[in-house]
Amino acid sequence: MKMIIKSEGISYLKGSKKPFSGIGYVLSEKTGKKLIESKYFKGHLHGFHSEWWESGKKKRYGRYKEGKRDGRWVEYYENGNIFSENSFKNGILHGPSNKWHENSTIHYKGKYNKGEKFGSWDYWDTNGKLIEYICIETKFGVIILDLFEDYAPIHVQNFKDHVRSDYYDGTTFHRVISNFIIQGGDPNTRLSNRKIHGKGGSASSYHGIGEKLEPSSWRLPKEFNNLQHKRGTLSMARGLDPNSAGSQFFICQRDLPNLDGEYTIFGKVIDGMKVLDQIMGVKVDFRDNPLKRIEMNISICN
Repeated sequence: MKMIIKSEGISYLKGSKKPFSGIGYVLSEKTGKKLIESKYFKGHLHGFHSEWWESGKKKRYGRYKEGKRDGRWVEYYENGNIFSENSFKNGILHGPSNKWHENSTIHYKGKYNKGEKFGSWDYWDTNGKLIEYICIETKFGVIILDLFEDYAPIHVQNFKDHVRSDYYDGTTFHRVISNFIIQGGDPNTRLSNRKIHGKGGSASSYHGIGEKLEPSSWRLPKEFNNLQHKRGTLSMARGLDPNSAGSQFFICQRDLPNLDGEYTIFGKVIDGMKVLDQIMGVKVDFRDNPLKRIEMNISICN
């Protein structure tokens, strides 16, 4: 069997100096069956492309154009159920995008425009229930959060209630520490007095902590869990008292295991980490408060 080799991005038959045109195969070492079948033209993948799982079930298929994915591509789980269906143009996601859970229920659907998500996107859980995500809009772009209701139900409800009441709109990320975290959620940051930034905020409802008739005193009971503060983790800021969280939250730029078990994790970033990284590059004062305001508007999105 002749072997196809690749040199400087061009495919050749072993021993030949002429770029390969034709159909190439990859066979399973276990069964001898085809795992990959591709069409080449002048050394580039060009034409149909198919892959199979070791079981013989279809894994993915689509077409290449001059070495880049082009047109409709479909992928499957090993159990045979469809995994995703995407459109490409010159190797970049462009057009409808759909993904399914392994049990065949739809996971999400939307569209790409030149590699960027475009328009409205909808997401569903494995039971077919529409999922509510959180979108933080900033001048650098949008950060999308998934909330962990099973791990921190009080914190998630508190956060959603604040979002629904526009509590966070017009506030800023008032604490930005490079290679550590960005923090926001303080209503004081709507004001120009930077000395009070980071000192405000309360829970959205009474949970047994604070004065019941004084909403500004409401705080959240801790909901520490076994989740880890990984890059992109959404966690709740607090004072020295573990039961002192109110409205302020932070997002980790890197893994921070020293925070595990000390703060309540209640979500994670699922899209927009590049936005967080851009925020990390701004200039700050001696309190780590950005010199130029990074305002946010937060909404429930899908």
